[in-house]
Amino acid sequence: MAYLPGNGQDFQFTAEPYQPSADFSFYPEQGVPFQKPPSVTSTYHSQWQKGQAKQQAHHALYGSSVTINAQSEQISHQALPLEARATGVFWGRVPDVQVFVQSRHAFSESRASDIDLNWHQPPAKEAQQAGQWDNSAIPKDEQATHPWNDAIATDRHQTERFDRVDEYSPVIEQTASGYTIPSASLLDFAFKGQRYTPAVSPDVYFRLGEQRTNRAIQPKDSTRHQTYSSNQNQDEPVIIPWGKGHKHTDNEYTGNYGGETQPEEPQKPEPEPPEIRESYLLMNTVTVVTLPDRTPIELKELEINLDIDSFSWELSGELWGATSLAMVEPDENGAKQIEVDINGWKWVFILERYTSRRQFGQERYTVYGISRTQLLAAPYAPYRSKSSTSNINAKQAISEELQNTGFTAEYPSLNDYSTPDWIIPGGTFSYQNETPMSVIAKLSSTAGAVIIPARDSDTLSIQPRYPASPWKWNEAIMDKVIPVSLVISLSASWRPEPEYNAVYVSGTHAGVAVNVKREGTAGNEPAPDILEDWLTETQVNTERGRNELAKGGDQSITTIEIPLTDSNTVPGLVEPGQLIEVQDTLNGQSNGQSNGQSNGQSGNWRALCLSTSIRSSGGKVTQSLQLERHY
Repeated sequence: MAYLPGNGQDFQFTAEPYQPSADFSFYPEQGVPFQKPPSVTSTYHSQWQKGQAKQQAHHALYGSSVTINAQSEQISHQALPLEARATGVFWGRVPDVQVFVQSRHAFSESRASDIDLNWHQPPAKEAQQAGQWDNSAIPKDEQATHPWNDAIATDRHQTERFDRVDEYSPVIEQTASGYTIPSASLLDFAFKGQRYTPAVSPDVYFRLGEQRTNRAIQPKDSTRHQTYSSNQNQDEPVIIPWGKGHKHTDNEYTGNYGGETQPEEPQKPEPEPPEIRESYLLMNTVTVVTLPDRTPIELKELEINLDIDSFSWELSGELWGATSLAMVEPDENGAKQIEVDINGWKWVFILERYTSRRQFGQERYTVYGISRTQLLAAPYAPYRSKSSTSNINAKQAISEELQNTGFTAEYPSLNDYSTPDWIIPGGTFSYQNETPMSVIAKLSSTAGAVIIPARDSDTLSIQPRYPASPWKWNEAIMDKVIPVSLVISLSASWRPEPEYNAVYVSGTHAGVAVNVKREGTAGNEPAPDILEDWLTETQVNTERGRNELAKGGDQSITTIEIPLTDSNTVPGLVEPGQLIEVQDTLNGQSNGQSNGQSNGQSGNWRALCLSTSIRSSGGKVTQSLQLERHY
């Protein structure tokens, strides 16, 4: 039921909770009083008095008698200065000192003058003016002395006052809750935006107020977040106001010393020519051990693959028995690693998975592995996001992605080309949810380069996809030379591509736009434009355009199968990204020259290795090479 106040009720709200005699449902549970802050009033007093007006009168007396003797007398008195108090805190008004100047004038004695007609000229006398000053005052040097001595220099310590807080008392929580209007009641509050004027004899008085006691402050846990990252080293661009530059070499030395000669620029070495025989006798050696204990295991059949667009070697092989499988199964420490040695060529693989198949009297286990470079990609490497606000070099960005991973990147110089380094402006180099390998792959593809992983070390070789342009393969230095007598099988598939001679390469938000044309052409067959965020300098845009134009033209994919010779016998292992010369004499005698283009009757031909597949089965080891041959 509603509360019915009687006549003359007086409510006093103090710090103690109010306990009404009846059900009083609208009483606020908690409130926060607001008191007017104290103020300080400063009073200043000053006494001012109006000056007294004085009139200055001048009198002059004139007589008709002849002045014979006049006397003037003047008496001056100097006021004595008042001594200041020795010490004092309050300053008062200094009393005025009046200066009295007295001057007395008297009339000369009157005498009768006899008028006589005889005038006499008075004798001339020199008038001398004598001063009443002497040299009694002796000049002295005025020196100001102070009864203060120089203070001793000491270190100044500034300390702050700290008051101990209330550390052990329970935490005091103050909550403010507003007034809640109850349900239907006889009290009606009408807020009309006007000053409240109580009635003469009200039935209810409200006294709102509460005295809060001062409590000691209590400590509060504070959190601080700090981010640490390695400094970014960046090369500052240097703009040289000269013409077109040339390829930089470190061997251009000149001197005036006797016996000094111009050193030759180091060049890529020529490949060792193979020994051509009518028959070859090869003895293959295949060894597989677990790491790090180097326990031997036997793989009945194995295959190792790598193509030019992959960043890790792949392995598949069949194990003998469940005992060998137990040695390579993953455990609580993760996946096992093995080392494969084929004729002196070594690989290190991580065994990712395996499959098993059992039948009566037969069991088969197949294992699958990848090289260690897969640790930089999913699912082993975490996804990250990054945005660089300052300029950063492409190779520096790759080094930061490899930081604390144990992997390193190399940039070999092949023929006349190598992977360039360029500056990516601040705000341009950014990515989201990428692994380190995906970022490195994107940076490499931006420059037209590919990633060739090392077989048994944590090294990435980032090199141009085309070490030399196909139209200049006849002048380039090959990596391997394969005689046709070593070829076990050969197959070809014709795959023509549009032969472009120009391409427009440009960045999107920052950078430069470069129209790359094939040398010696008019550039009238343009390829589709290439627009990417990280194409920001002329050097990288030009190299990207060269590799794109090198993909076109008449070409075929030729697959050859050759033995895998040991590391001391040519040609040895052929890896993707290498330039290969095949000495083919079946279609005519070789003329001693190797061309990147074929007219259907030439002997030797050159190609780019796109993939390598090594197979070992029953003691026979071969490698199958997929070659890109241009005509």
